[in-house]
Amino acid sequence: MYLLAATTITYVTNLVAGLRRPKYRWAEWLFLICLIILLGGNTQNADFFTYQWLYQAHIPYGEPGYRVLTRIGPMLGLDYRQFRLVLAAIFLVVLYIGVKKLTTHSAVFLAFYFCYPFFLDLIQLRNFMMMALLVYASHFLLEKTYRNLALFTFFVLLGASLQVLGVLYLLVIPLYYFDSRNLWKIGLLSIVFLASVIVMVPAFSQLLLELLGQLHLSHLSLYFVQKVRLGYLPFWLFSIFDLVFTYFSYHYLTERQLLTPRQRQIIWLMFTFTVVGVLTMPMYTYEFSFARALRDVIPFMIVAFLITLDALPRKQYLRWLYIGIFLAYVLAVVYFEMVPLLHDTIIPAFSNNWLLGS
Repeated sequence: MYLLAATTITYVTNLVAGLRRPKYRWAEWLFLICLIILLGGNTQNADFFTYQWLYQAHIPYGEPGYRVLTRIGPMLGLDYRQFRLVLAAIFLVVLYIGVKKLTTHSAVFLAFYFCYPFFLDLIQLRNFMMMALLVYASHFLLEKTYRNLALFTFFVLLGASLQVLGVLYLLVIPLYYFDSRNLWKIGLLSIVFLASVIVMVPAFSQLLLELLGQLHLSHLSLYFVQKVRLGYLPFWLFSIFDLVFTYFSYHYLTERQLLTPRQRQIIWLMFTFTVVGVLTMPMYTYEFSFARALRDVIPFMIVAFLITLDALPRKQYLRWLYIGIFLAYVLAVVYFEMVPLLHDTIIPAFSNNWLLGS
């Protein structure tokens, strides 16, 4: 329970220090180190033993980038636990640096991130690494140069080489750079919402399975067999909330000229990432793993919230309403995503850590 105590103390210290002016960076660095220990030293989660066995047996697994890393690890003499620790440290630092390029409130960001989706990242390491690269890459789009465009593309593709879902975020480029009238965004979202209604019809699912069989893609049918009844509805609501929340933040503050040019750029970029993140929404009815796209835009949601909070007048009632709505959203996501992991992942994370000899 030493790790639980250390995490609690550094979490509270980080949050309090982050809300003060001037900010005390040492507090968030201590909390970041605690996160590295939790993520990198964990030895009990749903994927750990499978990944450990594959690594030690030298069996290629996952996307090309991850396969390369699993070859480099043994060459450096790292066992799986050490390999995981190195990856956790590198990509948590990458995430932290990426966030600092978007907002000065990195301590508060880490506090929200710990609540969600940190413990999912503890299980799904490859998706976490992709998300960290995505957050870091995003700042390159704030300056429209060919160099920055190339760097953004490089880091997104690097992330996609670890988790293929990352390639979806290449769509951010045309939507952010060339869709000034929002026609593409409106068109994509219209298709998504229409498809979300269509996939609820059982006849459509049967037709899709038959089509896959005719195209000799029956091996993909696993992803298109409806495995849930109404469990996807909260996640649909979360996706819609993400869109409305980020768009409101941009539209309300821009109309009242409360944003600096850079803040306006960042919030609009965050909204664009959110648009791309909800494109997999129709697939939630078949497989919850498609909801990873929803999780991957959470960092951008947090950044948009923090920037909006900075811009809203401190004594305005809307500021407190805004905080209350966002906190209610976070609590809802934690309830649906984190509470089911409480006994299998979250509690064991504080007692099964090889760095502490347990």
